[in-house]
Amino acid sequence: MPRTVFVTGGAGYVGSHCAKAFARAGWQVVTYDNLSRGHRDLVKWGPLIEGDILDTDHLRQSLDEVRPDAVAHFAAFAYVAESMSDPGLYYRNNVSGTLSLLDAMQAANVSQLVFSSSCATYGISDDLITEETPQNPINPYGETKKICEQMILDYG
Repeated sequence: MPRTVFVTGGAGYVGSHCAKAFARAGWQVVTYDNLSRGHRDLVKWGPLIEGDILDTDHLRQSLDEVRPDAVAHFAAFAYVAESMSDPGLYYRNNVSGTLSLLDAMQAANVSQLVFSSSCATYGISDDLITEETPQNPINPYGETKKICEQMILDYG
């Protein structure tokens, strides 16, 4: 029986490409997206559940129904300039949305997560960025991704 992946933000650019890769690797793909920045026509690799990651109850119910083996999380806003002009939007969606997802995953007993982070967590570096490079974000987008990384570590 194929494994199932629940792809948040799977109607966006990166999420849809990852959904395609999962499908080609033999996974069943279920996309969860509110379509605020994604596109219905990019959901080609399995069913779409319309929902917002800030709706923890709907997320939990969806995870309970799908019973995925893993979640791949791409439902984040990712425009640096926008994060600087409207940081609250980024903290609500990226941080609160990830917290909502982690709570729903915990309630549904789903423990495997692929998280799409960003090199923006490192800020500006003159050296090659590695896992050992200190994280020093210089904008709200990078900061939200760094906070999400820490939350995922804490939940793990």
